[in-house]
Amino acid sequence: MMIKNFGKHIVLGVSCFFLSIQPAFAVGSTAIANHHEMKLRLNEQVVTVNGQNQTLAAPPTLMNNVTMVPLRFVAESLGTAVKWDELTRTITLSTAKTAITLTIDSKDARINGVSTALEQPATIINNTTMVPLRFISENMDQKVSFDSATLAITITSKAIQPVAVQTKRDKPTVDNLSIALPSAESNYVKIRDIISDSNNNVYMIDVNEKYYNYRYGILSYNQKEGDGRNIQKTTFIDGKFNIQYKDSRGIMQRVPSNNITPKKLYYNSLNSKLYLIAQASETYIEEATVIYEVLPEVKMVTYNLDSSMNEENNFISFLDQEHFYYSNTFLGKLYDFQSPSETKVIGRLPDKQGNYVSVNMDDNIYVLDKENKKISKINLDGTVSEVAKLHLGQITGAATRNGYFYISDAKKIYRVDVSGNLEEYVNIDNLTYNKGLFDPKTQTYEPPAVNYKIENEESIAYQVEGPSALNIGGNPLFTIDNAGNIIIYDSLNRILRRINVF
Repeated sequence: MMIKNFGKHIVLGVSCFFLSIQPAFAVGSTAIANHHEMKLRLNEQVVTVNGQNQTLAAPPTLMNNVTMVPLRFVAESLGTAVKWDELTRTITLSTAKTAITLTIDSKDARINGVSTALEQPATIINNTTMVPLRFISENMDQKVSFDSATLAITITSKAIQPVAVQTKRDKPTVDNLSIALPSAESNYVKIRDIISDSNNNVYMIDVNEKYYNYRYGILSYNQKEGDGRNIQKTTFIDGKFNIQYKDSRGIMQRVPSNNITPKKLYYNSLNSKLYLIAQASETYIEEATVIYEVLPEVKMVTYNLDSSMNEENNFISFLDQEHFYYSNTFLGKLYDFQSPSETKVIGRLPDKQGNYVSVNMDDNIYVLDKENKKISKINLDGTVSEVAKLHLGQITGAATRNGYFYISDAKKIYRVDVSGNLEEYVNIDNLTYNKGLFDPKTQTYEPPAVNYKIENEESIAYQVEGPSALNIGGNPLFTIDNAGNIIIYDSLNRILRRINVF
């Protein structure tokens, strides 16, 4: 009888969740990000959430010295999505970053797939599902305090560290971070992508079309200690990138590194790792899209046999250290990968042939489509909700950093929040150019080169003109560093430059 009643209860509950959980998820996440406070007392049904009273289906109850509260209260207050598996009697509460799985009357729980033991399992009391409050709250990045004298429990969002206030320059300056990049055989060499990490490093994919072996590599430059005259390769796309995988027939295939084409770089700030999406293609072998971890070590993370991925137009959005979503813009598919599981399709993108970049904000994933000029939210169930349209004539380039999109047109770079609010970040016509090569170790500029010519039988010195002004028309490659400055590959002058916004 208990199971029957429980089934009826949870079906009704989940139906209500589907009606209300999307607004609750958005509002809850925002509240947590700014300041979230819940106050409740053992054995009392009235609780306070952000100053507003609510009445619970059942009062907080102490079981085996663990405070148990109704599932609905936790889900709606913390802004989590809820899924119920009737066959296994499991409940999954999830945000974009964290998934907690509980099984009714079982002490075994999972956090992002990792098993852990509960002191008190989830249970059913008078047809109300009761779950452990502290366990769920703390694993959703909340702080829980208990006053034993008054039996009062307070849950607040963890303190956010203050961010130093930066002042933008009235007139941004431009530093030359390198000489011609790479300097050798420049007619054959191109830069394909650029990205920065949290440690002042800038990474670029370079392509030397003259060679078959060692055609591709990843360059790196450190903004604190780098030598702009000799930018080094972090790695070649060499034997370390050899892979093997099972094709759709279950046959193991092997692809050597000279058939691996790197497309785009990604950085996961949650584990400080650099990733690469690449195409594996060889005659008579089923083509695959491969995602590699590049730093600190090279290894294949996952692969995908869906053809025509348009890899350079896709996004990867990291939910935690080993969990991410990624896209296939050609087929309009959205994938979920969580190690050690296999990739699975969880939804579809509304616009095929898009060109996406993504950010995580308040435990939600947002994507900006350069081609269709709009921002959308990726929901946990794989559906996509349009948030805003951008009114620009053309978006020539895009990058992301710290919850913002950065987009360019022919003359300006804009910063855009996830709601579509757009502000001018840099006007290319309003830049001051520093002369010479910038030395980050001495914070000085090496004077421009001096050449000599003969006039009237006399040797006359003349200064070589520096690189020309930046041009962000076409398809500029730029990234945003930790300080909010713009690192851009100047394809016209073939050098790496920095726009000092702050």
